[in-house]
Amino acid sequence: KDANEMLVSNRGQDIIHHIWNAKPYTPEGIISGADTWDLVIQDDSRESIPYSWNGLNKKCKGIRKGEIVLLTAGSGTGKSQVCREIAADLISKQKTIGYIALEESVARSVRGLMSINLNQKIHEEEVRKHIDKKTLKVSWEKIKPYTFFHKHFGSTDSENLMSKIRFLVKGCECDYIFLDHINMVVSGIEGDERKLIDYTMTKLRTLVEECNFGLIVVCHLKRIESKSGHEEGAVTSLSHLRGSHALAQLSDMVIGFERNQQSSENNNIMTVRVLKNRYTGDCGVATSLIYNPESGRLSEGDFDEIERTAS
Repeated sequence: KDANEMLVSNRGQDIIHHIWNAKPYTPEGIISGADTWDLVIQDDSRESIPYSWNGLNKKCKGIRKGEIVLLTAGSGTGKSQVCREIAADLISKQKTIGYIALEESVARSVRGLMSINLNQKIHEEEVRKHIDKKTLKVSWEKIKPYTFFHKHFGSTDSENLMSKIRFLVKGCECDYIFLDHINMVVSGIEGDERKLIDYTMTKLRTLVEECNFGLIVVCHLKRIESKSGHEEGAVTSLSHLRGSHALAQLSDMVIGFERNQQSSENNNIMTVRVLKNRYTGDCGVATSLIYNPESGRLSEGDFDEIERTAS
């Protein structure tokens, strides 16, 4: 550090060498285009896991690690059931999931996932008591190796949530995390809801990039000034997300679900609409899902008819 000491030590030529060979100062994080060839040719492809619904696959090309998928719909439309269907499908493909459902118990979450492969609503006691324990155990054995749950009910501060998710990904090797729902995270915390969701979404985005996992987040919609609200099948929009624009801005995929719960004919039919698609840019109606009240399952409607209607 002291040029005079180098001269005294007969190292004057070293000073001259370093002066003439000094590289221009570049602030941290600035990369010259001349240094990007290795980035161009590196293999950074990510595995896409197909959804079990063809229409959604056509627009979104599956679900991937490193992305945030936001699911939104009116109250009672079936967001949680959509989560269970996606989670159960990932489990069937031997992907490990972390399931954080803040409005239900762990028992309800486990039974909900088991109901998918049993095609029966075993969370209902009247249904469960007619199924023998051996059948239940077989179903439970299928999900046991690939699931971790967060035993908590209600709101939780963002820092606590981040530490739990980090542990699920790093300690439990979860590939995908389900958070149902983000509005519940901040509901019991004093302060501006918008700012709290901004902060939480920014933290989640950073965590997804750092730890490379897939995050499926459920979000509520705000009330709209319309003759029919979201519970009556109103079209979903990014502007309807409740709480903060960061929900749309920081998500890679936003998918809305629309169902007229008061319809006497179509109350079990749910329209699936892609509101944002950072992966392919293809937005609009993707498919329709039909709810079976007997089995509790969601199945895809006529895909050809959906395409004709959308066009």
